[in-house]
Amino acid sequence: MKALAALDAAMGRLYTLIGTAIGLSIGLFAVAIVVDLVLRLFEIGTLPGYQEIIEYTLFAGVFLGAPWVLRLGAHIRVDVLVGVLPHKAARLLDRLLDVFGLLISLVLAWYGLQNLLTAFEFGALQRKYFNVPEWWLLSVFVLCFALLALEFVFRLARSSGGPGGLSGTEPPESRKGV
Repeated sequence: MKALAALDAAMGRLYTLIGTAIGLSIGLFAVAIVVDLVLRLFEIGTLPGYQEIIEYTLFAGVFLGAPWVLRLGAHIRVDVLVGVLPHKAARLLDRLLDVFGLLISLVLAWYGLQNLLTAFEFGALQRKYFNVPEWWLLSVFVLCFALLALEFVFRLARSSGGPGGLSGTEPPESRKGV
């Protein structure tokens, strides 16, 4: 299980990198909007296509940020039921929900992959300011749900505790308060 633990740690570093890139891109959005407004105010021109770049970057950021949010336990959860259950029952429910999340993520990744392959085969394009192949966008979707499935596997391994499981019940990042 050392390989699983090493992969878990590597994925944590990857998610931190993705989160940092998302944060930097949001900062750049603010700069681009101000620059575009100043260019328009002084009738110099505009930044062509920047809104579309922001749109695609937000799309990628939301989807690629989801596994990181799940890893940190910052995802939306309803703890009302878990809070009133005995510890063992709450832990079992949490594991069952992780299995359910894993299955849903695998199904969505599979169907996303089918759509990706179809879009690639037909050469489908998103036609706006830029012509973007649809399979590029669908690859973000598929990658997101593949990473979510992997993170659910890590969560299940962490919750199993003992031999064969990952040490601790939370990823190292969440214990550091990242």
